[in-house]
Amino acid sequence: MKCKASRGRECRGYGLVWPNNASRPELYLIPPTKHSPNSPFPVIVYRGALLDRTPTGALEAIELSEWAHGGHWKIGGEKVATTPHYHGTTHEAYTVLQGSGTYLLDEKRNSVGVKFVAKAGDVFVFPVHSELRAGVTHYVTETEDDYEIIGFYSLNDRNSMESPYDMEYALDSIEKTDEKRQMCRQVPVPAHDPIYGTEGIPRIWREE
Repeated sequence: MKCKASRGRECRGYGLVWPNNASRPELYLIPPTKHSPNSPFPVIVYRGALLDRTPTGALEAIELSEWAHGGHWKIGGEKVATTPHYHGTTHEAYTVLQGSGTYLLDEKRNSVGVKFVAKAGDVFVFPVHSELRAGVTHYVTETEDDYEIIGFYSLNDRNSMESPYDMEYALDSIEKTDEKRQMCRQVPVPAHDPIYGTEGIPRIWREE
């Protein structure tokens, strides 16, 4: 299993059943900071999982009964994507249609310095749920070759198809951030991975 972990924490192996020729996921563990809840669940990156890299192909590949289509973005200097933020009501998944984007997984005031590069064909997921922590703060630092993504958000009793995600900017006081950590306790682990059904997320995050 190909794993990457921060702060020396090792990723455990998982007895998952993957399609032929599918690579094992990369897992990125992001520690909390004073102003960013982050999560004990790892960010998950599936390399080359999206075979049909068109908008239609992305929609057909994702488990839409549990993951709401939230937007289609061509990211260059797009303001929201380049601003550190997290979502407190939902997990988020992205399919990469073309190009590449470098993500910094932290907030600017207290960087933990975890980076990864998303490339065409990749599918990746940012977690929100835990008993003590919330969403992973992230933003795009650079892009190449007309980076283009489609976003999907796990449906639960705190969001909807019409309003699939909230926006938090990791600018709250330490006290307010602690309150938001607690508010995120009710966001459930999805029953289905956005692309691998009952494999992937349901087993990786439940075993963490």
